[in-house]
Amino acid sequence: MLIEIKPEQLRVGMYVHSLDLSWYNHPFWRRRFLINNEADLSTLLSLGTRVIVIDDSKGLGPQPRHDPVPDVASAPEKADFAHFDVNPATPKPAPKTPVPNGPDSKPVPLVGAAREAEMQRASKMLHRSKTEVMTLFGNARMGKSISTRKITNLVAQISDSVTKDPSIILNVARLKTKDEYTFLHSVSVCALMINLGRKLGLDEVVVQDLGMAGMLHDLGKMTIPDVILNKPAKLDEEEWRIVRSHPEKGHAILSSAKCGTETALDVCLNHHEKMDGTGYPNKIKGEDLSLAARMAAICDVYDAITSQRSYNAPLSGAVALSKMLSWKGHFDQTLLRSFIESLGISPIGTVVQLTDGTFAIVTGENPEDFSQPIVRTFHDPENPDSSISKDIRISRIEGTVQVREIIYDLTPELAEKAQALSVFVS
Repeated sequence: MLIEIKPEQLRVGMYVHSLDLSWYNHPFWRRRFLINNEADLSTLLSLGTRVIVIDDSKGLGPQPRHDPVPDVASAPEKADFAHFDVNPATPKPAPKTPVPNGPDSKPVPLVGAAREAEMQRASKMLHRSKTEVMTLFGNARMGKSISTRKITNLVAQISDSVTKDPSIILNVARLKTKDEYTFLHSVSVCALMINLGRKLGLDEVVVQDLGMAGMLHDLGKMTIPDVILNKPAKLDEEEWRIVRSHPEKGHAILSSAKCGTETALDVCLNHHEKMDGTGYPNKIKGEDLSLAARMAAICDVYDAITSQRSYNAPLSGAVALSKMLSWKGHFDQTLLRSFIESLGISPIGTVVQLTDGTFAIVTGENPEDFSQPIVRTFHDPENPDSSISKDIRISRIEGTVQVREIIYDLTPELAEKAQALSVFVS
């Protein structure tokens, strides 16, 4: 039911149906939205809105507040990506209501008919997205204006799909052909950035900004001739120089079109930089790279190496993440681990603990669902002397054994047993 309330009645968990403000005059990315945390509440109160309509069928209804209304003068400013602490050891205040796929939650996968329905919906949405992105990139190539509203709407649709089950849209997006890669790569990176941003517990406004940056990160590719982009053989030195120019060209397009946020401009220019300073175009080292740029570097490479390209076959998600973990100096390792957790993928060769307490090594992934691994057990805490191993194909069925966590830092005992099993896959 729609109910008009006063600003002082607002609280976390309410679903805002409408405000007495234009959509352009408030920082929330949708006209209707759930107040996820105190930061959202403080931002909303600071707008000075007087007429607020909530929908109590989608959130909390009006009740007397028992906690003090946050001081709007102390509402948090725009997130500083460069100084955001992603160290898991650093405590962060927990939101009062769950954030979708937040730092302390695990994605709740859809199963059965619900999953099938969402797969079909995501497939149709991706088809529409490809058309929208083709138009966007085509306009950029010809120097035409770029519609911010259309990009925002597209990011919102992708965000909704990620909220329901992040593995669905990413599973569907991995089916893109080499001819679709240029356009659907942008959609995939958008989804990956949103998913990782939520894993890090960033405010939803910031998460949407990251999604926009992911959508626009490769805009400069539109200035590269197709004969070079789609060349099946190794690029020569001049061709490689042209390809490496796309971050700067994309940044110039966004700057002149005035359609990119600061985050989008940053990501467009710096998504090929590396932590050790060997990336391009400016060889910036990790400590000088923003959080957004470091996130984009991971999301961009992951989608690239798991996609069908004109010059290489796709890697499975489990193999791709295993390789990315081995590339020292390329990625922010703390962020990469958060990225892996956000996907729910277990890299091949890593040790995991299952929900029944057993330890296992990941040997592969389900070809029909990349988030469900195939593992080989090697250690049962309740029967430590047992040397019998068995292969398990993890499923989504409720009640079956699942992966509880990836074990990056092994005890000497587990390391010895894992090495003795000799099932690591490179």
